[in-house]
Amino acid sequence: MSERPALTGVEALATVGQRLPSRHGLTAEEVAASQRARILVGFMEVAAEKGYGAATIADIVERAGVSRQTFYTMFPTKQACFVAAFRAGASTALGEITKPLSELSYLDWRAAVTLTMERYLAKMASQPKATWTLQIECLAAGPEIAAMYHRRIARIAELYRITYKHVVRKEDPSRPELPDEAFDLLVGGMSDLIRQCLYTKGAEAIPDLAPVFLSTLMALFGERDTPSA
Repeated sequence: MSERPALTGVEALATVGQRLPSRHGLTAEEVAASQRARILVGFMEVAAEKGYGAATIADIVERAGVSRQTFYTMFPTKQACFVAAFRAGASTALGEITKPLSELSYLDWRAAVTLTMERYLAKMASQPKATWTLQIECLAAGPEIAAMYHRRIARIAELYRITYKHVVRKEDPSRPELPDEAFDLLVGGMSDLIRQCLYTKGAEAIPDLAPVFLSTLMALFGERDTPSA
């Protein structure tokens, strides 16, 4: 039997809303993985289109191409579905940040930071409905989801904080120590501009924020020659 990788929330976008053919040759585990992925993506699409409060389970299962019974087998509530969708989306987004920083040499931290920013913003632009749900609707879905969002923002700030303290200042110890809150302010401000871009220009314009984000980040890191905005 051939091995098939389980679909992730992002990979399932190509098949969301399409029911599996009657002769699909998948195992029960593979079917469940496909259904779960399509539910998560279907939820993010519906929430982006109608708003979290107006989105119904009927909307979600219709978009995902699954039955209501299948939904309740996996998620007891719409809120539980959002929690799972947020975790999947946040994991994907954070991967765009942590992977470049871990793969590139510490001697090449400038390239790593640039690649990190470009990948992160490009990922959001490539999935506009998921981005809207994870950036906008999450703040209207109650304290549990909002807390998850703020923990993700704090995690991104921590990654930049670690990079500065243990990589940038290691290269040049004369660079000043910075308060931890400086990185929280940086990432919080970037998040606000991303939401503003979503409201005014749409997700496709998010990568255009890269120059100003990089200029600000590099200035905070003490670089004299920063990318022009």
